[in-house]
Amino acid sequence: MHDPGAHYVRSLDADELEALVETMFLVAFADGDYGPEERAHFERSVAVLTGGRLAGEDFDHVVARLVEALQRRGRASCIASLERRLGEPQLRQIALILAADMAAADGILHPQERAVVLAMARAFGVGEDAAREVLDGPPS
Repeated sequence: MHDPGAHYVRSLDADELEALVETMFLVAFADGDYGPEERAHFERSVAVLTGGRLAGEDFDHVVARLVEALQRRGRASCIASLERRLGEPQLRQIALILAADMAAADGILHPQERAVVLAMARAFGVGEDAAREVLDGPPS
């Protein structure tokens, strides 16, 4: 899968950036453990992704809103919402790359995290082989 790159991400609007943040969030919370390593990695990734626009209290506010949405609507509904909001193929590729990076944040790819990334790939119309390559690296 081709990474469209930082220049493309800088051109995104606030809603698109928040949808990308939500992809990482859903993976970070997939295994029910949002420990210090994952939180630190998530916060750093979001700060880099948003060029520092989403940090500190703004970051905390978005995370609280995402937690509430996940609890209220459930993961499948959140992924369906992402499918609608991330309409462009490049945006969906970026979302999967960010999700896979988040899944690897603590050095262990938990089955629940893998399942969330694969569910996103299916929703985004990305083939299973491409999704596995994002998670596991290219075939040897």
